[in-house]
Amino acid sequence: MNMGETTKDAKGGFRGWGIGFGDPECPIHGPLLPKPETPYPKPETPTPNPRPVAAVVTALAVLVCLAVQAPNGWGALSAEAKQAVEKGLDYLAKTQGSDGSWPDHYGKSPAVVGLAALAFMAHGEMPGRGKYKETLERAIDYILKQSQENGLIARPGSQPMYDHGFATLALAEAYGMSKRKDLEVALLRAVRLIERVQNLRGGWRYQPRPADDDVTVTGCQLMALRAARNAGVNVQSLVVRRGVDYIKSCACADGGFAYQPGGSSGKARTGIGVLLLQLLGESESALVGKGAEYLAQNPLRPGETYYYYGLYYCTQAMFQKGGESWQSWRKEVLETVVSTQVADGSWPKQGSEGGDTYAVAMAILALEVEWKLLPIYQR
Repeated sequence: MNMGETTKDAKGGFRGWGIGFGDPECPIHGPLLPKPETPYPKPETPTPNPRPVAAVVTALAVLVCLAVQAPNGWGALSAEAKQAVEKGLDYLAKTQGSDGSWPDHYGKSPAVVGLAALAFMAHGEMPGRGKYKETLERAIDYILKQSQENGLIARPGSQPMYDHGFATLALAEAYGMSKRKDLEVALLRAVRLIERVQNLRGGWRYQPRPADDDVTVTGCQLMALRAARNAGVNVQSLVVRRGVDYIKSCACADGGFAYQPGGSSGKARTGIGVLLLQLLGESESALVGKGAEYLAQNPLRPGETYYYYGLYYCTQAMFQKGGESWQSWRKEVLETVVSTQVADGSWPKQGSEGGDTYAVAMAILALEVEWKLLPIYQR
């Protein structure tokens, strides 16, 4: 079985996640840390990776060539969209600071640096390889410097679990490409922290402790766990199952998803719900179809609150859904993204949402989704 699949086994677990659940040592999650004396051992991989790293590198190189050389059409990105991606990446490369972060207000957030790193990796860059390899390596090294002994990746004064989720997602993708030992150590610590601080309802919130919850913070933790498992890291399947149940509890009668159970629907949070259910083995859920219909009836518009956040999640959600849902979305929404790019390669920020670097990274990631160069983008 492909290690990216998440089907339920006879015991109710998720095959492809590499670890069972129900260990009596912890009534919530089973064992929270590995048992060997070394704190963060090399993870066992019960489902073997079917392709060696060299083959993965070769396949990525081929995919990049195909994307660059393909004829016009959104299937491989139109010439205008490809140019927008290149201009955006050039903007990020030129504006990056020497420490690997960016100079705007939120540019030192590990979450924003992680999103920028993902934009480069989704273009086909990888640590040590590609046109923007030095920019990517500086960003990854910056994230590593924010990694604490307890596993948390965050800066003082931030909402740490936002930082942690997106930074862990970036580390997982980088580790999957490079298998660097320093990335492995930080990634394993980060994954264990996510598992450790999940609350009883299956969610997460701003602080690294099992207290309250919301769908946005929960979504980025589950994305990070999915990417880590793609990279070969053992992830506790009970954590995933509880996370899926929490996402489902945020579904609303109108097809959308709420910020917290019992709340009202919103576009960005509906994108989170539809995407995560598809990534975590629930593609056939009726909630996915209803959520995609909600998004189709409520497309994103520039200037809306949390526009770029919604763009990031909703685009992935509709791409995973495929078919007419995706065809309509990419024409109506992504063509607008291309048309709103500024001459210097940036995108206009929306009020206080994330800052300049964040807006650019989110717009690029939405445009890059069809290349499927990030494992988290693959159907």
